Amino acid sequence: MVITIAFDVKNYIEVSESWPIKIGNTSFHLDRKDNIVNKVCISYQKVEIEKAPKLLKPVEPRKPPTLTINDGGYAILAIKQITNWQTVISGLQIFDLDFDNYEIQFHAENPDEQEHIHINSFRRTQKDALNSACDFEQIGRAFCVSSIEKSRIESSSHFREGRIAYEAGRYVDSYNNMFLFLETRYCDGKTKTAQQVELLTKNNTFIEALKQSISNIQPNNVSQSKHLEGLFNKNISIEEKIKILVLLRGKLRHHSLKNPQRWDPNKQNEYEEAAEFLGSIVGHIVILESLDDIYAPETLNKFRDLSISSGYQTNIKVMTNRLEKEPSLALNISYPTTVISSQLCLTTLRRTLTECERHGQLTDTVNIEAIQSNTELEVFAIEFGIWAYTSLRSIETDIIENAIFCRFEHLQSGIIVKHEFSLPVKDKKISIINAWNLLTLCLDWIEKKDPTTRILSLKLYFNERKTPVLSYRTGPQVTK
Repeated sequence: MVITIAFDVKNYIEVSESWPIKIGNTSFHLDRKDNIVNKVCISYQKVEIEKAPKLLKPVEPRKPPTLTINDGGYAILAIKQITNWQTVISGLQIFDLDFDNYEIQFHAENPDEQEHIHINSFRRTQKDALNSACDFEQIGRAFCVSSIEKSRIESSSHFREGRIAYEAGRYVDSYNNMFLFLETRYCDGKTKTAQQVELLTKNNTFIEALKQSISNIQPNNVSQSKHLEGLFNKNISIEEKIKILVLLRGKLRHHSLKNPQRWDPNKQNEYEEAAEFLGSIVGHIVILESLDDIYAPETLNKFRDLSISSGYQTNIKVMTNRLEKEPSLALNISYPTTVISSQLCLTTLRRTLTECERHGQLTDTVNIEAIQSNTELEVFAIEFGIWAYTSLRSIETDIIENAIFCRFEHLQSGIIVKHEFSLPVKDKKISIINAWNLLTLCLDWIEKKDPTTRILSLKLYFNERKTPVLSYRTGPQVTK
């Protein structure tokens, strides 16, 4: 089998000819189109067929197949050889290569090998690796924000580069960039360990982000990383925990071949957990700043005015039904968007529940329906089970330990995925208002896990009963 590692060329280079330079079982060639170099490639012949990607059938029914990909270390070898070549040629021609998103190709050397190669190529980094399903409303609002400080722009660039490096598997670069963010913001030009520890210890923004990240980390590879040892020990002071992060920065920022404890640039996986943890700290700081700007009243009003004046808005009519047949709510809500997304549905639902609570109607509201005003197509609907229409208007149980089970479908990478979780419930009785509160609790849980979750349907069950407490669904026009 032949394994080819192809690196995209990012700058414009013309070469009039190209043919494979073969040395032993290794060959080098340029991939060109109309004399323009698109890729620099290095191939390895006579590779064991066992290193071919394998698509394994699922062991359990309804489970997806498993794809196993192992480049056998040839990608790292290719990077070494290409950087060697790149260094030599740089005096004559600069090749700006994309080492983050190289392509690995697999080709059979004979007909017998073909059936063992289940996939012909894949990329080191997926194109959607940094996609967080951000709505245009947030993107557009960001442009409406007034000029921000230059210092924030510079420091945020370190965060951005750190995120890119992390997704590309350059974990040392990621950690260093994340720490450069902290240095730029909070260390006032001081570089010594003791100075940085002291300054970071006194910074409330950093301390809050550090504590939040520690509390969010459940027992997993991050908490067990040898480079973060002590960070999750409750008996160690905040100052000592900060020192762990600063010392690791010192280790990863310097490199000497004379040091037997030096880090290996070709073996960065052992620093993945450290980069992930520091990234969560910096990410906490950055996202709060972004949210403050994007959801500031001035920004909201400016974006809304622009959407109305340009005609880019959606009007939604919400109707509620009450058991007491008393006046229910009828809300007309407009949004500065032309796309009805699942996130927009949840925003409307939360807003409706707030209005119901404000008017004292949550105790007997059992149905909410939202439609698009101009088309009258369903946006979303939420309905209670038959229990809410009984004389008791409640569900009771004798079980001591109770739980609410949330089963929902959401859109992920273009496909609909089912998910389920449970939360403990103290009460043995669920009333209508309890059900609304439990729904809000479950939505908050999902949002905390992943704010970009695209919920298409959701059902709540009490102690795994067969019939749901309530059901939520989006309309057929909601596709994202």
